[in-house]
Amino acid sequence: VGEGQARLGDCAVMYRTNAQSRALEEAFVRFGTAYKLVAGTRFYERREVKDIIAYLRLIQNPDDSVGLLRIINVPGRGVGKQTLAKLSSLAGSMGVSQYEALRRLGELKDSEDPPFSPRVTRSLLGFVEVMEELIARSRELRVVDLLDLVVKRSGYQEYLSGQPDGEERWDNILELRTVAQQYRDLLPPDGLTAFLEGVTLVSDVDGLDETVDAATLITLHQAKGLEFPVVFIVGMEDGILPHIRSFDDPGQMEEERRLCYVGITRAKRRVYLVRAFRRNFRGSSNVSQPSRFLDDIPRHLVSGGSRWAGEKSQVASAVYSWNRSPAFSPLLQDSVVLPEVKAGSRVRHAVFGEGVVVSSRAVDGDYEAVVAFDGAGVKKLLLSFARLEKVE
Repeated sequence: VGEGQARLGDCAVMYRTNAQSRALEEAFVRFGTAYKLVAGTRFYERREVKDIIAYLRLIQNPDDSVGLLRIINVPGRGVGKQTLAKLSSLAGSMGVSQYEALRRLGELKDSEDPPFSPRVTRSLLGFVEVMEELIARSRELRVVDLLDLVVKRSGYQEYLSGQPDGEERWDNILELRTVAQQYRDLLPPDGLTAFLEGVTLVSDVDGLDETVDAATLITLHQAKGLEFPVVFIVGMEDGILPHIRSFDDPGQMEEERRLCYVGITRAKRRVYLVRAFRRNFRGSSNVSQPSRFLDDIPRHLVSGGSRWAGEKSQVASAVYSWNRSPAFSPLLQDSVVLPEVKAGSRVRHAVFGEGVVVSSRAVDGDYEAVVAFDGAGVKKLLLSFARLEKVE
């Protein structure tokens, strides 16, 4: 597109699972590139993603009535519209937020005229118990661990397992966890605050005009019957395409192969097959192997990029030496850390930019630095994760 060989609207980016769209959407938003999502819902508008984010927003701000009303009955707790109307009325009469009214239910349940039936009261107090635990733990947990606890204590995974599209929705939650991991170097409460601010920024895409020239984001399943001048198929890795669930089923593996063929043949002029060496996906970071389907493509049809014939053994060798590199040890060595974190030192962070170290101290075998960043304010960082670079 930049070289004038194609319009943005000529290009389609295709992927195997809906959860893969999150990183693509964020990249398009970050670079101000117009895109349209075909027959799908933007990642941060998906129901399960909005539910978990609503839990986290309520943890950060218990007075968030919008978030409360979204998740008070998710998973189901037998709380209906009539109960919610009574709760709103009760909070209004008490002059407090709806969550504060829930907190005080324990004092009201034995009154002469309790606001709710015993069954509903037990359900609401059970919700409060879970939320109070989450609020308390948010003061000590990094945001990715807090998200895990939200999913566990709310019963959300079990809730999804009973739904026809539960696996796909669960993949989206794992992808949200991948986002949370990007904030692992921030201590509470900074991590939760930064995570929610980041989600707000990348999900605020209402201003995108999908009538303008825009690239198409689409799953391989949805692409059947369509054609585009230029196609990018991303995630050409074993475990994604083909999907990991097809590994033990020859029939499913052949269906994955046909799906890959469908994607390739959607291109009128050119197709790009893209894979990652290391991928943050479904909530974890793993070294990826090239898709076995790449071996089926005659080499004379491939131009540019790396050759993948016989590449798997080379990848395995490279991974072994890369993982053993001192740069990726769990904690930085004292000789490296101490000179970098003296108060007054100027440092650079990959996300927050440049700033000045205010203080540093040893914390549980690690080092915690307080840094005043020029544009991001004051942050507490663990140096084993933050990878601060000293600015001379």
